[in-house]
Amino acid sequence: MRRAFVLIGLGAAAILAGVAWLAAAQFGGGEKTPLAPMRAEAPTPIKVDLNQAGVEELGRLPGITPSLAERIARNRPYRKLDDLVTRKVLGKKQFARIRELVLVNRGSQ
Repeated sequence: MRRAFVLIGLGAAAILAGVAWLAAAQFGGGEKTPLAPMRAEAPTPIKVDLNQAGVEELGRLPGITPSLAERIARNRPYRKLDDLVTRKVLGKKQFARIRELVLVNRGSQ
C-alpha cells in the first residue's frame, strides 16, 4: 500500500513538473525552446471567375492543362460551379481540386 502511494506521488510530481515546464516555455520564462514553430497565416487566395478569367489564368489552377483551360473557356457562360461537371467539361476529381479556387459571378453572364 505504501509503495502505491509513493508511485502515485512520483507520478503526480512528474506531471506537475511537466505542466510547469510547458507553462514557462509558453509564457517566456525559463529556456526559450519553442513547442511548435510559428506559421504565418497564408493569405486567402483570390477566387478565379470562370466566366471572366482568361485561358492563361485558368491554366494556373491546379491540375488544369492548357487544353482544359481552353475547354473551360469554350463552354462559357456558367450559371453555377457544378456546370463544369454536368456539361462534362471536367471530371469530378478535376473539379474537386479547383472547387475552392473558382467562382461563378452572376453578373458576368
